Amino acid sequence: MGFSLLGLGVQATQANKTALSVVGHNISNVNTPGYSRQVANFTTQTDQRGVTVDSISRVADDFLTRQLWADTASFNRSDVYADMAGELDNLLASGNTSISTAMDNYFKALQNAVDDPTSLPNRELFVAESEALERRFNDLNTVVMRQNDAINSNLDTLSNQVSVLASDIANLNGKISYEISSGRDANELRDQRDNLVEDMSKLIDVSVLEQGRDEYSVFISNGEPLVIGNKSNELVSITGDPDPTKKQLAVKVANNTVEISDRIGGGKLGGLLEYRKEVLDPAINELGRIAIAFSETMNTQHQAGMDLDGNLGGLIFNDVNSASLMSSRLAANSNNASTLSAGYVKIVDVAQLQASDYEITFNSSSTLEIERLSDGQRITLDNLTKVNTPEELEGKSDAYYADFTQGELQIVVDGIEINMDAQSRFQARDRFLIQPVRTGAADFDTVVSDGRQLALASPVRITTSADNTGTGVAAVKITDPAAATFQSQAETMKPPVEIVFNNATPSTYTVYDITDPNAPVPHELTDQGPLVDQVYTPGQVIALDGYEITITNQPKAGDKFSFDYNKGGVSDNRNALLLSNLQLKDVLEGGSYQDIYGSLIERVGSKTSVAAINRTASEAVLTSTQDSKASLVGVNLDEEAAKLIQFQQAYQASAQLISTSQTLFDTLLNSVN
Repeated sequence: MGFSLLGLGVQATQANKTALSVVGHNISNVNTPGYSRQVANFTTQTDQRGVTVDSISRVADDFLTRQLWADTASFNRSDVYADMAGELDNLLASGNTSISTAMDNYFKALQNAVDDPTSLPNRELFVAESEALERRFNDLNTVVMRQNDAINSNLDTLSNQVSVLASDIANLNGKISYEISSGRDANELRDQRDNLVEDMSKLIDVSVLEQGRDEYSVFISNGEPLVIGNKSNELVSITGDPDPTKKQLAVKVANNTVEISDRIGGGKLGGLLEYRKEVLDPAINELGRIAIAFSETMNTQHQAGMDLDGNLGGLIFNDVNSASLMSSRLAANSNNASTLSAGYVKIVDVAQLQASDYEITFNSSSTLEIERLSDGQRITLDNLTKVNTPEELEGKSDAYYADFTQGELQIVVDGIEINMDAQSRFQARDRFLIQPVRTGAADFDTVVSDGRQLALASPVRITTSADNTGTGVAAVKITDPAAATFQSQAETMKPPVEIVFNNATPSTYTVYDITDPNAPVPHELTDQGPLVDQVYTPGQVIALDGYEITITNQPKAGDKFSFDYNKGGVSDNRNALLLSNLQLKDVLEGGSYQDIYGSLIERVGSKTSVAAINRTASEAVLTSTQDSKASLVGVNLDEEAAKLIQFQQAYQASAQLISTSQTLFDTLLNSVN
């Protein structure tokens, strides 16, 4: 093509018109969220003959964009975590919902009964406060479990939103690829796609790989694919297995569903899962541990007393080892090869009880690993002491009995006894969930209903002979109310006994059976024989059938102490005092009931404080990244106004060139004529 002044003018006019259009498009989208400024790219024609717009590109920075996605995921994770932690912190510390307040009222009522154990109003007040404590445990557990329900609901909703976004991104991949293959730019579509990825980052942390014809492949941070080209996979919430109360997240790829809950770290979904694992589950378990310890220790002591009608004490609260509760603490994974014929978890020592769930995983039919989920500690059978019979587990800790050929396993660890009987044999990859304390607060229940049933007295009466000349003082502790000694329906002990000191140096004593006071005989124990001329040590425990006697200070020869059923001793408050003393006793690892609850509030408060700091910090980082990206890719009206003038002037110059060429052409035509 030969030189053409007119062609140059037309070409330049079209190029500047396109540039003006791009500037106008930028200005009109100055307030459009996620819009990236576009630029007309000029190129010189072959042989330096004119200029044209080669392409229209958007201003983008890959590093800033990816940083924005990461910072968005981080902020939303910390935001939802801080919100839920703050809510739980308020629940635990509020006087309207706190366990601490109800416990204080419980022990105040108990003190009134200590002061006057025969008062029926005092006894009924104590029963009422026991029921109030029950409601407080139950209500607080209900409110806390609402957070668990809310997390489950959010997992449903948010996972569905992620799936919709993944589908939309896949569709945009297809559209962008089509536009590019057709020779057109797809800048607005690219903006839409980046915005969708940003929206997805609010929900879950993702990584993006650009492939093919400008297509995004989107992966969850753990590597599971959500988008590949124009195809997408679903993120779904699934019922927990074996714990149906805690939903999990999974990716559906083809016909496979892959659970990924433990591998999600960002976005709202990551924050929800992290909060549940780090704060909510430990709090639920700690509440349960306190409730179980309270029930068990109060019941144990109460059963060692005598009520207003002269009967041995029963339960104040529910039996933590009822058949239904024990069986509810063990759950098998639905994919197990073995099937349990029986299984339960028994609380054997609340002092060792941990606020944790456990998972048992079989590595083979005879090897397994126990993981304490609260701290990740792993225990194998090599860490435990093996016994030869199930009976030998009684009173032991960190021990086990196993007959793997018959599918029998019993483990004692952390104050719990795990019992599992398989129909045949256990198999490799079998998994079992142990939840000893999770429902403790929900199960907490008052069973005593009549103030007369409160066993505030000791069932054993101590009589110190008036003829004693020494300084000896006797005390008694009930160790087994079910022993044969007390199975006389509150009439007499079997047998009543008398301790008589024999010699001054060395001091010795004999324990007599005084069923017939006129013909006492030395009392015999099956494993010791007659208790005759026993050496006395001040404070030494004298263990008898179902109870223990201690004598302090220095008795003298001839001193006598008699022990019989406390018939008619309704004004006795010795067992009430022992019940009251439990308030300050270190009944759990970590301290008293109140100490443990206070520690729970402190831990949740600390988590809440750290979460608030993290949210503030991540918000500042996100804002900085947003500002940096906006300053680079956003529309600057001053800059666009300058370009508008520039391209207007260039357009006018191009038009003048056309006009000049027309004049020249007319002049040439006229000169010919």
